Amino acid sequence: MYSQERKGMFYATMDTQSALQLKKDHPNDVKIIKSINEYSAVMLNNRSAEELHHTGLKHGPGYFYESSKEEALKAIEQIILIDQQKASSAKRAVAFEITQDQLVNQSLGLVNNTNIDRQIKELENYGTRYHTTASGKRASTDLKVKWESLAGNRSDVTVRLVNHSNTSMPSVIMTVRGTEKPDEYVVLGGHLDSTSREGNNNAPGADDNASGIATITEVARVLFSMDYKPKRTVEFMAFAAEEVGLVGSKEIARDYKNRNVNIVSYMQLDMTNYKGSTQDVFITTDSYNSTSLNNFLKKLMDHYNASGTHKITYSNSACNYGCSDHHSFAQQGYETAFPIEAKFSESNPNIHTSRDTSSRFPTANATHAAKFAKLALEYLIEISNAGSGGNPPTGYCASNGQKTSDEYIGKVAVGTINKTSTAGNGGYSDFTAESTNLSKGSSNTITITPAWSGSSYNEGYAVWIDYNQDKDFADAGELVWSKSASKTTPVSGSFTVPSGAKDGSTRMRVSMKYNAVPTACESFEYGEVEDYTVVIGGTTGGNDPCEGVTPYNSSATYQPGDRVTYQGNLYERTSSNGWNKIGPCSSSAKNIEKEVLANDNAMLKFYPNPVTGDHIDVTVGNDLWKSGNLLIIDVKGNILQEIKLKSKATQINTSKFSSGIYFLTLFNGANNYSKQMIVK
Repeated sequence: MYSQERKGMFYATMDTQSALQLKKDHPNDVKIIKSINEYSAVMLNNRSAEELHHTGLKHGPGYFYESSKEEALKAIEQIILIDQQKASSAKRAVAFEITQDQLVNQSLGLVNNTNIDRQIKELENYGTRYHTTASGKRASTDLKVKWESLAGNRSDVTVRLVNHSNTSMPSVIMTVRGTEKPDEYVVLGGHLDSTSREGNNNAPGADDNASGIATITEVARVLFSMDYKPKRTVEFMAFAAEEVGLVGSKEIARDYKNRNVNIVSYMQLDMTNYKGSTQDVFITTDSYNSTSLNNFLKKLMDHYNASGTHKITYSNSACNYGCSDHHSFAQQGYETAFPIEAKFSESNPNIHTSRDTSSRFPTANATHAAKFAKLALEYLIEISNAGSGGNPPTGYCASNGQKTSDEYIGKVAVGTINKTSTAGNGGYSDFTAESTNLSKGSSNTITITPAWSGSSYNEGYAVWIDYNQDKDFADAGELVWSKSASKTTPVSGSFTVPSGAKDGSTRMRVSMKYNAVPTACESFEYGEVEDYTVVIGGTTGGNDPCEGVTPYNSSATYQPGDRVTYQGNLYERTSSNGWNKIGPCSSSAKNIEKEVLANDNAMLKFYPNPVTGDHIDVTVGNDLWKSGNLLIIDVKGNILQEIKLKSKATQINTSKFSSGIYFLTLFNGANNYSKQMIVK
């Protein structure tokens, strides 16, 4: 069998919702051992694993392989513990900031897309890199030799093979030792193995994931050609056996955690050369990924790739549980990010088949993958050469709340900053990786939501912006808003950026103090302080509170605090599932609403709804059935079923769906038309 060469059933962990659905679809092929909240320890066999891998998800297995029942149970308990630890701490080991313009710009000009193309074809020519094959093992040993040749005689570089307990294929790790902070690691990784549902002796895996490994190899080549010597240790990783339960990356991530290896950031490259969407790069926003690191990648592209030769456009997508190796590191509490080549619904249709070949890439000579090499260089250089953080930014006075057990800042929203957080260690949180643009002369609204563990208390608020960038908040006009103590929640206030403000990035400090208005540099007993980044530039009219906020989509599921644009206005989801109007967008943003080519009600019809029987009858209102697919999506955004339409009218079996809310989506390229489906 393609997915596992394991006899009978094996142990794994996965998300509970998928486990329940898989159990319903394959009652004899799945056993749920134990569920703790959203995580489950299970037993799967080849049939159910294949279903999860290729029907439920396209980018990865959707589960973690475990060697025993005890290991599976231990794993979900450990995941819960790490989630709790992450939720209780807002402190980061590194402040993600842009400081390395000269080195980064030098590196971008050295990226050679033909090198990536050549490396993809070299890996494709193994025929298969499936983890149990001789050619899979040979791919690992050959890659080790290649990386060693790139490093030359550098004494600060080592390349090693990592053997595993649950596969004969080794992973490859190249380490470039840091000059100043060698115990802090910045990691770039991807998987080397391949798979095919048609038989694993013909699994070329050009996109999944020869493209990612080829991109990583080109990044390493560029850095060595620059004789780059990072302050922090940089590691390049090529994992074995990702396609069969994240085996290689899981073992390495757990080993690093057990040895207290300080990974300050991890970025995954898995599928980089299939341009299936209008935008170039899609940042995956699954809950286990780091919001701060995701935002930093966007900040990098805004800074280095907004226009010109190195232009990169980007948007968001999702990849679900166990979708690739970065989840292995996220489960150990590390900050992770996964930029991918296309939107989930527009991804490469050839992966996991014998058709995943370089000849089927829509763009020639790996020009799409070269964009990921540039983003990876920006990521590695900026973070591996940056200073440490976790405390108030250098040069600014310290301020904090000494006790946050009763109250703290739960959320701050201004412009594109929309940060929900738990209490920071020591009553202070460094969120300077979160940023928004503010134009001179613009009027802006900031909204602060207090969080109380029990009773509500009177809270006072103050916000400062260092407009002249002199590392303090003492100048006239830099206290931009304050509010006397009250139990109001949330609180909002407006401020106008002065015309004399200095262009560029600067600090915004947000403070909440029990029973009094705080000052900028005090340490008070109850409450919290948070620091953010704002970017001053332009004049009135250039600032747009809706910039970066997606239009309202009736097929999406929104959580309290989510923001959308609708008919030229900015709205925020409330805890009662309503919408709070924040205010108007700028005139330039009023035309960014979702394009509707036809009335959604006429476009897609189905009956009955609510669903009470074992099927629904669906009718498509025009000829989109010829080129579109129907997707059934759950409230978490998981694609449960994809139906290729053969006529305007079709019947769909709904007997396997449990009671709840789903979305029936007609998907056609960049447009989708959705209706809510209620199953009784």
